[in-house]
Amino acid sequence: MDQRKTVLQFQPFQSAIDVAFWTELGHYKLDKLRLSEDAVPIHGHYSASCQTDVPSILQLERSSLEETQASPSSMGTCEVAGTLYNLNTLDRFKTLDRSAALQAEAERIWQTIVTGEAERHSRLLNRFLLLTFAELKLFKFYYWFAFPALKPAVPFTASPAQSLTAAYGPEAASQLAAACDSWRAPESGPQETSADPFWLLVRTASNGMEARPLTAWTQARAEGEVCLAMADPCNLAANPGWPLRNMLLLAAKRWRCQQLRVVCVRELRGKADPTVSIVLDVELPPLPEGWCEGDQSPPAAMGWEPNAKGKLGPRMADLGPTMDPRRLAESAVDLNLRLMRWRAAPSLGTDRLADVKCLLLGAGTLGCAVARTLLGWGVRNISFVDNSTVAFSNPVRQSLYEFEDCLGGGKPKATAAAEALQRIFPSVNAQGVSLSIPMPGHPISPVELEKVAADTARLEQLVAEHDVVFLLMDTRESRWLPTLLAAAGGKLAINAALGFDSFLVMRHGTSASVPDVEPHPTPGPATTTRLGCYFCNDVVAPLDSTVDRTLDQQCTVARPGLAGIAGALAVELMTATLQHPAGAAAPPPAADPLAGNVEALPLGAVPHMVRGQLGGFAQMCLTGQAFSQCTACSGTVVREYRARGWEFLLEALQDPKKLEDLTGLTELHSSAAAMCDDFDESDEDGEGGAAAGPDRDGQDEWMSL
Repeated sequence: MDQRKTVLQFQPFQSAIDVAFWTELGHYKLDKLRLSEDAVPIHGHYSASCQTDVPSILQLERSSLEETQASPSSMGTCEVAGTLYNLNTLDRFKTLDRSAALQAEAERIWQTIVTGEAERHSRLLNRFLLLTFAELKLFKFYYWFAFPALKPAVPFTASPAQSLTAAYGPEAASQLAAACDSWRAPESGPQETSADPFWLLVRTASNGMEARPLTAWTQARAEGEVCLAMADPCNLAANPGWPLRNMLLLAAKRWRCQQLRVVCVRELRGKADPTVSIVLDVELPPLPEGWCEGDQSPPAAMGWEPNAKGKLGPRMADLGPTMDPRRLAESAVDLNLRLMRWRAAPSLGTDRLADVKCLLLGAGTLGCAVARTLLGWGVRNISFVDNSTVAFSNPVRQSLYEFEDCLGGGKPKATAAAEALQRIFPSVNAQGVSLSIPMPGHPISPVELEKVAADTARLEQLVAEHDVVFLLMDTRESRWLPTLLAAAGGKLAINAALGFDSFLVMRHGTSASVPDVEPHPTPGPATTTRLGCYFCNDVVAPLDSTVDRTLDQQCTVARPGLAGIAGALAVELMTATLQHPAGAAAPPPAADPLAGNVEALPLGAVPHMVRGQLGGFAQMCLTGQAFSQCTACSGTVVREYRARGWEFLLEALQDPKKLEDLTGLTELHSSAAAMCDDFDESDEDGEGGAAAGPDRDGQDEWMSL
């Protein structure tokens, strides 16, 4: 061997991370790791393909987090196992005991050397360590790689490198390269070793070169000339790549050899190339006495990758500027929802909310509050219906409008609200529809008849196309037709109404009843097991409530914070209902066998209605059963609508008294009046008593504000 030996230097690995890996890491943290900082197995790869402008690269890709490693994509590809520690905070990332983590990886490598496992599978000699902190809201990833290399007691030395052709001559070098290709080829080489980066080259009796596994070292030495071969990722003409360091320590410990010839095989166009592959004659100094013992602690390790400035420190990948802002917004919204599952509600089904189609009838103070809360829950499909324009008094109370929306007579509210939502969250599918909702008790002139029919047909279409209908209008009677349409279509209807300092939020019952829900015993007309709607406490048909209104009655006069509270509760009620296994048919808490089961009901049991009073800051949950003679949701009304359609609706709109006749309320009124007369006569006889019939003028007012 050449006696002009110098300290052998190795080209360090440089990390190269595909953008898809960071995306996958973000999903992995959200869906699997969550708040865990446990070690995660990971894998990367490097290539022996030699390119003069590309250093030793360890590559991580989308598949690097998959449990099963893929087969080598080419002869020159070597898989490398690693350990990932994803830390939850930047402070944890900075203060983690990196020395201990690196030494733990060194211990794993050392044990494979001591036990001989690395001779059977030489890929075990190469490992890497990756520390990460994912700032998912900003799409920034802090990371630090280490490529553990065991330090020998005395540095390795080697004679100057030669090309394979110069060391062996053209013919022998070609034979040697062919032997390497045969060993590394997955289709012809041993399957369990084709991915390993090290093997032996033995000169046979016929003066040819034969590739053998590392475990054949002792036998090969007895037969004659033998050298070590490695798939080398280095592109330098005088130095080997980083993987050789630990292999030389194995040779010193296991084989006790002092001199070793190493062939650093580099490929061009998928084949070992003798002109760029190099040969090194390495001197292995004797190991310290203690290192030869099987229970000896591993040598110290090194291998932390410097940052982009060449200093020892972490790196940072900022994906934000390279990503579509719309994608960033979508991911950020999804992140907020997934965070709920980490700490509070692991069974929360957030994905289904993105597909829910919500119809908001009314784009005023309540409509704006509901829409903003729907966005917070990740709802992507929102439609507004309103027939008014933005007034100068609106922007301070209605969060989707600005001063400019009021100019020129004002933009249509529905359109302006939809446009505002798209500015807030571009990925939302928002539309605005300007139409008037026909109302009972509001006479329709012949001139208006065609428009009212068209508005009704459009409303029917919108209700059919959406999953949830929010009733957020100003008047009581404007809620009648949507209530009927939702009942007939089996849609979930959420109602919100405001007083000056009180509110009511409720979900309408659906035709699908829950068997174990029994009606509460109440006097008066019969009820069903279905939950009631907004009109189920009425014993009169809805009438025109705008007649003779004074100025203060013509506008919704409510405490400014009330709409935000009621709007948020309306959305929360919808969300909790959709998370219930029974969906829109979810029973009230008192009758729900799943109440208290946080796994089945991540958002808790679902009340029928919530009534609140800001005067005193009180709130309570109530339950009301469906009224069999309800003018909006009873079976009688729904069947009549399904049978006669627009003809029936027109009659009801023109003369609400027909609804009372149809449902039997007219007869109920007559019976109640007769009972009152009987009691009056009894009072005259001195047998006083209270009227048992319902009050026609106000009823119980549990829904009237």
